[in-house]
Amino acid sequence: MLEFIFLDGTHMEKINQNISINLKAIRKQRGMTLEDLAGISGVSKSMLGEIERGGTNPTILVLWKVAEGLKIPLTHLLEEEKKEYLIVRDSEKIKINNDPEFNIFSLFPFYDQHNLEIHRIELQPFSKLSNPGHLSGVDEYIFALDGEVTIKAGDVRETLYKGDAIRFNARANHEIINAGEDVAHLLNVMVYT
Repeated sequence: MLEFIFLDGTHMEKINQNISINLKAIRKQRGMTLEDLAGISGVSKSMLGEIERGGTNPTILVLWKVAEGLKIPLTHLLEEEKKEYLIVRDSEKIKINNDPEFNIFSLFPFYDQHNLEIHRIELQPFSKLSNPGHLSGVDEYIFALDGEVTIKAGDVRETLYKGDAIRFNARANHEIINAGEDVAHLLNVMVYT
């Protein structure tokens, strides 16, 4: 089972910056004043001003009220501006677990528009990563970049060597096992259909 860790200050600053930029842009696109937005959201004008200036870390309840007032999904406030391309530097990847046997780094988190997420996995020697089945409609792709791993997914049991790849329905419990003496490096893509 994955154990998620909290984002550090740098990542929280980026999220707050996204919220600030998105809220101001949406409000201006609709020709609304802060007072108008306060009236439909129930969030004070001063709090909305602080959020737009990036001067506060709003609670999820405050963001939910704003999203409800604007009749938009909460994620629209959190999203980064869509660009023609996006590059993720090795130094910028986000570790999303806290386990000594493996590291999972989010390269591209889930976006509604793309219906997929991409992770890099480092699996330590003589260890395994176990996952309960995902919701129906999830296919998982694993590419072996380095090392040798065994994939167990339902009735499937296959060994991947450097350069190999596998796709499986991720509804069943599944494991990635590194029985070797070297760290295995994998690329993991989850596609939501």
